[in-house]
Amino acid sequence: MERPSRPSRPHWLQALAALGGLLLFVGAYLVAMRLSLDISRPGRSYNPDYRDAVYFWLHTGILAVAAIAGFSLGKWLNGLGVAYALLFVLVVSFAMAGFALGSFSLACHAGHNDLIRHWTC
Repeated sequence: MERPSRPSRPHWLQALAALGGLLLFVGAYLVAMRLSLDISRPGRSYNPDYRDAVYFWLHTGILAVAAIAGFSLGKWLNGLGVAYALLFVLVVSFAMAGFALGSFSLACHAGHNDLIRHWTC
């Protein structure tokens, strides 16, 4: 049995939609981390368990929404939903790790703290 062929969107539209979606989710991550900056500052009434829970759900939520959006976009563009979901999750998770390591390095070695979270060095 042969799989019915699905009409594929133009390649320029696929690349533009994927790049736009990835930039949207990376930007949403940076905005969400910037808005939750007060949670990581010392001297606040937030305990470390609450801070860790907020960061856990923030990261998990963004990755879950990115996977769902990537799957939907991939299905609409050319039927490759799982591939686009994987692309979105991998790129966004690597960006999350890169921004965390970069902000830690800037905070502890260059004195630029409170970019996306407050680090105690």
